[in-house]
Amino acid sequence: MVRTLKKKKVVEEMGRMKIKLNRIESLRERSSKYSKRKKGLFKKAEEVALLCDCEIILIVVSPTDKPTLFHTRSKSFSKIYERYCMLSLQEREERCDLSDLYIII
Repeated sequence: MVRTLKKKKVVEEMGRMKIKLNRIESLRERSSKYSKRKKGLFKKAEEVALLCDCEIILIVVSPTDKPTLFHTRSKSFSKIYERYCMLSLQEREERCDLSDLYIII
């Protein structure tokens, strides 16, 4: 929170704050949060695909081990996956950037 004084008035401004991410212990809360976040993730993927004219595949597995598949509407899952499989193993590893991947246990 930033406070600035302007002509004897105190103005408070709230910015985005980083929060610490931890595993949600309550199964009910975790399930609810998962559902909301999954919808948001799919919405963002759809936006990126539309804006950047790219193809996206997402496989998300729920806390109850139910997989959900998302792929862009422009092409089928199998067509996109075939293109990925045509890359050599070395190219796949180069394209798979895990530097920003965090696993919280």
